[in-house]
Amino acid sequence: MKITVKAFGPETTKFLGREQIVEMNDNSNIDDLAKKLEAEITAQHNWTPTILSFSILVNGRNVEANRDVRLNDGDTVTILAPIGGG
Repeated sequence: MKITVKAFGPETTKFLGREQIVEMNDNSNIDDLAKKLEAEITAQHNWTPTILSFSILVNGRNVEANRDVRLNDGDTVTILAPIGGG
């Protein structure tokens, strides 16, 4: 199945780009997607992020606290870099 991954924030877009299509196996979940993206980033940039520490939305719904959310063909996963400030 194909999942659209959109990234926002300088750290996130640096390693993921703004948008990409990711091929996933049927019955994949957020944890599976995070592991796949982390492996790709590690291979390309020699750095391993912790995707699940970012804010994650599936089709606009916040799911960051639930790694078991199942993905469906055509879903859009949005990954937002942590924001800090003071």
